[in-house]
Amino acid sequence: MSPRPRSAVAIWRARSTTTTGDRLYLGYLLVAVAGVVVAPLARALWQGLTGAEGIAALTASTAPASAGLIVAAVWAAALLLGRERGPALLPPFLLHALATSDLPYRVVFRGPLLRCGALVVAICTGAAGLTGASLAHRGFASAEQAVVFTIVGALVGVVATAAWLAGQTHPRVALPVAIGIVALASGGLSSPALQASTPWGWVGLAYPLGTAPPPSGALAGLVALVLVAVAMVPALLSRLHPAETAVQAARWQAATSSALGTEFGAAATVYQKAPHVGRRVRAVRPGHGLGVAFFVRDAIGAARTPGRLVVGLIALGVGGLLLGYAVVSPGPGWLLGAAAGLIVFAATGPLTDGIRHAAAVAADVPLYGIGDGRLLVSHSLLPLAVVVLVLVSAAVVVSLSAASGAPILSAMALGVTTLLLRVGQALKGPLPPVLLTPISSPMGDPMAAVRVLWSLDGLLFAAVIGAAATVGLDAPLALLAAAGLVAGVVAQRWRHRA
Repeated sequence: MSPRPRSAVAIWRARSTTTTGDRLYLGYLLVAVAGVVVAPLARALWQGLTGAEGIAALTASTAPASAGLIVAAVWAAALLLGRERGPALLPPFLLHALATSDLPYRVVFRGPLLRCGALVVAICTGAAGLTGASLAHRGFASAEQAVVFTIVGALVGVVATAAWLAGQTHPRVALPVAIGIVALASGGLSSPALQASTPWGWVGLAYPLGTAPPPSGALAGLVALVLVAVAMVPALLSRLHPAETAVQAARWQAATSSALGTEFGAAATVYQKAPHVGRRVRAVRPGHGLGVAFFVRDAIGAARTPGRLVVGLIALGVGGLLLGYAVVSPGPGWLLGAAAGLIVFAATGPLTDGIRHAAAVAADVPLYGIGDGRLLVSHSLLPLAVVVLVLVSAAVVVSLSAASGAPILSAMALGVTTLLLRVGQALKGPLPPVLLTPISSPMGDPMAAVRVLWSLDGLLFAAVIGAAATVGLDAPLALLAAAGLVAGVVAQRWRHRA
């Protein structure tokens, strides 16, 4: 950063005084979190990768192609992420002060871009390094292959950073390009020739499995791609749009403020798109029965944000397939089931806006003479029908291939219980003031962890429900206990609704 923007940043940061004690306390927190959270998670990840199931997945015949597909998905996700929150971003006031000056954008946004890029490269390098080290540790690859694949991971991170910036500067082009990348990567799985001529295919060729060194052409292609991506960065920075960048900065500041206050739902709402399709289509159409009227109203309301709705339906299908494979897999599939539960919980968001609206007016004067319970049930008709239909359809695909009806029953149980969980989340309300009261204990104040658990209880319940649905027929008590726990929480929140 040149002296002028560095001086401006220093003046802006000087608005809040930070003492030496504050810095020491921050350092203590970082060390404590690293020792208590990061180290155990890293150890568990290493044991999982070097265990029997982890090594079986890493040494499968489809592992190199899967690695390339993951890289393509990462690049496509970086393009889409740039449409909402790009790497070249500053706090709103500082962004306005520097972007409206005579400084070129490549100087103003170089610092935040490098910081975000370093984070992305570190994540990609770490993932590739863990994969290569796990294979080398179990004797399936040499140390040199592991090191080369780690370097490939760093190159993938650099390209991902450039794609992230490209999505920020060209938001309209990012979506079709991302779809094209995923389509090419998926279609190239059955074509070795296409794999050898694509960047994600080069990553697959460099996968550290066996004794053969990676082809020099693949490494040269990745290096050339990185050089092109780095050379494009100054031009991309110069094409940043001040108005769109300011909107992104304001949204990011609002989202981080809500997240720091453990209001994760409010943070996600910041990035929810406003309805823009079919605004002139009449949603409320009386005369066809109350249930039909609410069903049509919720369907039209969901269709007014088509992108959000389509993504939700696709995620529902993916969650159903994942749950089905977790049920019929020979090994313990509770981890896949937990992931399916999280995916289904997130995918039901576009379909449950009506449930949230019903919860918002609960315990108030009944609208048009409709009681709270009837209103909530009426708004649950559409999500119940769609969720069960999509999940069961995905489970049928797995059931036909495995000749088992267990995935269908598990999918139905997961869909109904997840919608019940959505009702509980809609009735959750604000943070109870009692959780803000500090409590002394030999281990310190546990209320901070309690507040985090209260904020993330929906995700935790979703993971538990998905894992329980995986073993629903073999251990029905687990699924009944998870469903009963969710039902108890919903009942308690319904009785105390404000």
